[in-house]
Amino acid sequence: MKKNNTWLQGFVLTSILMSTQIMAQETAAKQVSTVSSSPIQFKGTKTGIVNTKKCLEESKLGKQEQVNLEKKKGQMESILKEKESLLEEIESKLNDDDYMDSISDEAARELTRKKRQIRNEGMQLQNQYLRGLQEENMRIIKKLTDAIAKASTAIALDNPSGQVYDAIFTDEATTYYAPSLDVSEWVIKKMNEQFDMDQKK
Repeated sequence: MKKNNTWLQGFVLTSILMSTQIMAQETAAKQVSTVSSSPIQFKGTKTGIVNTKKCLEESKLGKQEQVNLEKKKGQMESILKEKESLLEEIESKLNDDDYMDSISDEAARELTRKKRQIRNEGMQLQNQYLRGLQEENMRIIKKLTDAIAKASTAIALDNPSGQVYDAIFTDEATTYYAPSLDVSEWVIKKMNEQFDMDQKK
């Protein structure tokens, strides 16, 4: 179970990173596709860039979702640790010659059967854990992506500089942008305002 848990942690980290990158690439592709198919000339067009990672890490919504995810991870890991402890206890008995000599053959078979059952349950829980984390991660990304899009739309039309933006892209959609184009702080502020409003409701 210890080896399985180490593999599990590595797999979860990899799957979460991959799902984040895939969604970012899909968003970037849609944005690039929209721009490339448009006949509008970019000369004089006012654009902004929003740093997605910064919004996820610093917004109130992002922080709340991270806390919720950690709680769910903690709950599942606690259950897995219980199974691991039970399995170690049974394996300790099976490896104890004195103990095995003191019990009947039927009790020994039952102990072996119980070990197999707990191991299978542990593997099933690990699979559920992985699926649950992947689904939760996708839900969080979707929720935050929608919040960033909503905040970006509001910022494009009304922001402290008074400038109306023709387009706001995520940083994944660009290979380079001047720091002066970054509107992340405004977007985070708008996200936090919406978060506070939702909390009051």
